[in-house]
Amino acid sequence: MIAKNKLGLFSLTMIVIGLVIGTGIFRTSKDAAQAAATPTIFFAAWVVAGLVAICGALTYAEIGSRYPVTGGYYKIFSYAYHPSLAFGINSIILISNAASLSGVALIGSEYISPLLFEAASVEKWKPFVAMAAIILFYGVNLLGLRMSSQTQNVLMIIKIAMLLVIIAALFFLKCIVLHLL
Repeated sequence: MIAKNKLGLFSLTMIVIGLVIGTGIFRTSKDAAQAAATPTIFFAAWVVAGLVAICGALTYAEIGSRYPVTGGYYKIFSYAYHPSLAFGINSIILISNAASLSGVALIGSEYISPLLFEAASVEKWKPFVAMAAIILFYGVNLLGLRMSSQTQNVLMIIKIAMLLVIIAALFFLKCIVLHLL
C-alpha cells in the first residue's frame, strides 16, 4: 500500500490563514482608507467585513460537517440541484480563482518591480513580473505537496510578520505621540 501525502496541522493552519488573509489586504486597505470619509467609517467597514467573513466561514463549516464528501462545490451543488448547475458553478469558481490569482500577482508585481527595475521602466515590466510569479509558483506546485506546503508556510510566516510589523507600528506611533504630550 502506498502512503498518501498528508499535510500537518501547521501547514493546514497556514493554508487557512492564507485563505482568510489575502495579499490584497496590503493594497485594498490603502484604497479603502482613502475612500472613507472618516476613520470611524473605515474601521466600521473592517468590522462589518470581518463579521461577514465569519458568517461565511461558519456557513462553509456547517455545510462541510453536514455533508462531508470529497469534491467540494461540485458534489454539494450536484446533489442539491442538478449536475449541470454544479458544473456551471465550478466553472465560475475556476474563472474567478484565476482572476484573483492574476490580481494578486499584479499587486505583488507593483511592490517587487521597483526593486528590480529603474523607475522609468517599472510600469512596462509589472505584467511580466506578475507572469513570472505565476509560472514560478506553478512550477513549485508541480514539484509536489511537500514543496508546495513548505513554500506556503514560509510565505505565510512572512505575511504574518509583515502584518505584525504594521500593527506594532501603530502602537509605536501611539507611544511616541503620548510621550510627546
